[in-house]
Amino acid sequence: MDMTSPSPFTVSTQINATSAGKNRTCYDSGINEEVLVYAIFTILFCVLGMLGNGLVIWLLGSSVKRNTFAIYIINLSVADFGFLTFELIIEIHWLFTHLYCDFPYELFQTGLLLMYSTGQFLLTVISIDRCVSVLFPIWYRCHRPVHMFTTVCIVIWAISFILSSIHFTIIAVDGFGNSYTLMYQFIVNAVLCLPLMTISSVTLFIKICFISKSQRKLLTAVLLTLFFFLVLAFPLNAFYFIQYFSKCIHPNFVHYGYLCTCINSSINPLIYYLVGRQKGKTQRSIKDLLQKVFKEEENCTNQMETSEGATI
Repeated sequence: MDMTSPSPFTVSTQINATSAGKNRTCYDSGINEEVLVYAIFTILFCVLGMLGNGLVIWLLGSSVKRNTFAIYIINLSVADFGFLTFELIIEIHWLFTHLYCDFPYELFQTGLLLMYSTGQFLLTVISIDRCVSVLFPIWYRCHRPVHMFTTVCIVIWAISFILSSIHFTIIAVDGFGNSYTLMYQFIVNAVLCLPLMTISSVTLFIKICFISKSQRKLLTAVLLTLFFFLVLAFPLNAFYFIQYFSKCIHPNFVHYGYLCTCINSSINPLIYYLVGRQKGKTQRSIKDLLQKVFKEEENCTNQMETSEGATI
């Protein structure tokens, strides 16, 4: 959106919102070619990402035994698939209405917030889980509850749903005119997740340099997923944080943040595939590659236990 030359529709929308007692701006970017380009590329990555994550959900969900680390990946793929679905709906809604506000948009945005928060919380838990497993393999193996993965995922989905419901309730009571509630949730996500994910990523990177190649596949997949999230998806939190404290940020930065987040959600299946491949060997099916990466968790932990026991 060109902030220096708003369209007549934008001006009239702002006047109507002000007269209705709302402190909100509806962005009409219909005549802005830059936002149109963002929308087209966003829709493209949404479609590709939905296909990739749908394939991961189908293959892992039907072939990998329960109560394993793969449950985290399945839930992460569900969150990514949901995020891409809601973002696709939002962009299609904009193509027809040129609006980023009011009831339909806010409902879709709440669903998107639910999926984005869930994915971020899951990645935080995944990074902590991997750090504990590589730093204290024997303790992790002996003290990990049998149904830990399932329980943690249920708790994360419940927390994300509650937070998103609170967000939607507040904006509904305010007549869909509160533009700051969404920013609060992104800021909370950033404050809670960024330190933990950063520390865990650095720890995993250091640890992966000192383990054998046979133990690296799962950790490499997790580390790459964390890295691309911090580079591509986390800036969305930063843009909302800057927008909250500085009103001069250009709205197109937020569009850029959503586009990068869609790329991140779409790239995860590709990471799993590339990490699971073996050079110089007959290529297996995608199903076998996924199984190799995420079934490696038990073998990896067992090998670390052996090496740690030998050291002691």
